[in-house]
Amino acid sequence: MADTADLAGYRVRSDSNIVTAAAANDYDDDAGGARQSSGSDSPRVSASRTCPKKVYLLFLGMGLATLLPWNLFISASEFFRYQFAGSPHEDTFQNSFSVVHMVLNFASNLYAMATVTKVNPNSRIIYGLVANTIVYVVGAVMPYMSEYRGSVSFYIALAQLAIGAISSGMLVNSLFALTSHFPSFNSEGVLSGQAAAGVLATAAQLVTAYSVSPTGHNLDSTSRQLATKPSTDGLITRTVAYFIFATALNLLLTVVFWYVRHDPYYQSRSKLAFRSEDLSYDSDQDSEILFAALSTPVPTLPSFSSFKRTFSQISDYTYVIIADFTVTLSLFPSVTAMVTSTSGFKLLTEWHFFLYNIGDFLGRRFAPSIPVTQASTLMLLALTRLLFIPAFFVCNVSFSVWYNWIESDTIFLCLVCIFGFSNGFLSTRAAMTAPKLADQPTIAGSIVAISISSGLALGSMFSWPLRSAGCLCSPF
Repeated sequence: MADTADLAGYRVRSDSNIVTAAAANDYDDDAGGARQSSGSDSPRVSASRTCPKKVYLLFLGMGLATLLPWNLFISASEFFRYQFAGSPHEDTFQNSFSVVHMVLNFASNLYAMATVTKVNPNSRIIYGLVANTIVYVVGAVMPYMSEYRGSVSFYIALAQLAIGAISSGMLVNSLFALTSHFPSFNSEGVLSGQAAAGVLATAAQLVTAYSVSPTGHNLDSTSRQLATKPSTDGLITRTVAYFIFATALNLLLTVVFWYVRHDPYYQSRSKLAFRSEDLSYDSDQDSEILFAALSTPVPTLPSFSSFKRTFSQISDYTYVIIADFTVTLSLFPSVTAMVTSTSGFKLLTEWHFFLYNIGDFLGRRFAPSIPVTQASTLMLLALTRLLFIPAFFVCNVSFSVWYNWIESDTIFLCLVCIFGFSNGFLSTRAAMTAPKLADQPTIAGSIVAISISSGLALGSMFSWPLRSAGCLCSPF
């Protein structure tokens, strides 16, 4: 009768002997170098064949891929306002975008978490990249479909968002499940890549905005009429440019991922998240640490008790992540994008998107260098961010009935930078720390991913009552 053994959430059957992989070194950057982790069963790969930097750059690129769809849609808000003109969604589409994307992203992330040890994360990454490419191609075509302007265009955009949200949810959950078996700076790589998506999208928006915007700031009514057509053409041109850029970048990332996933170092680590024949090793190189030939891994669904135990080990850090993103999405972009210039600065909205993403990116990149690791300290900082709610509402918010005390575009943009930096730092510091505290890193990484989606979904929902509080009216 076949013997069975339970190994890290996978049932291994053998007709004779069961040979398990030896415990190996778990390189932890927080410890200042390589150190051995007693709880790891990762295969040993000789230092001469490893390429941690290559893998870090892969995770950086994959992180970029997870948020590029969302950043493209919120950065092209001026185009969508034009595209939805005359429909009931002209002024409220940003809230609708936030809710649809974040709720579906959360749902797909939840499904990915529930099946985290059942499906090969590398396959999910490939499928997600392909789905996002389809979204970008449609986005590049849609600006020329003028006959569908209004409500029809709105629902097409929602369908794109839905596909992008689902694929991105699968992507991000798979990535955090994988990075939990790599040094913790790879988690920072995923999160920094997400912020880089925002930087690239908004930088492209600024470049094209300046290249096509009409000159002259004090136009009379006749001149404004003459400038309307070129301005509309410019809006369409730069929106098409965004989506073409995203399509090319996504195809490049797909090729790079296909290449790096065959790297021995990447294979040795990613196999811990999913033991499958896809992730085979060169038997001539690593035969001493492989499963016996008769041992065939059969992945199983993680149990509820595994989730419960893992969550209890990292819960304090998941609460930090949820609180951080809830505050962020409550205000950005549904409130912050509605701040209008007090000095006639035409591209305030575009600059606000760009500077937020710059701050967010810097916060994530500096997170490993700022030694704040206590969950209580991080939570205190996350709750302090609630002060941004009144701070932004006293700026020149177009729909607000409250007194606008801050009448400086510069102060508003500085607040946006600090807002972005604090979001990036807190989320990254918590995400880097949490998986290292868990007995089952794959599940811990998946919980971190669902925590991010939870915060984003909650924040998008709270954006509606916040908008209502600002205008003392219905937010719909």
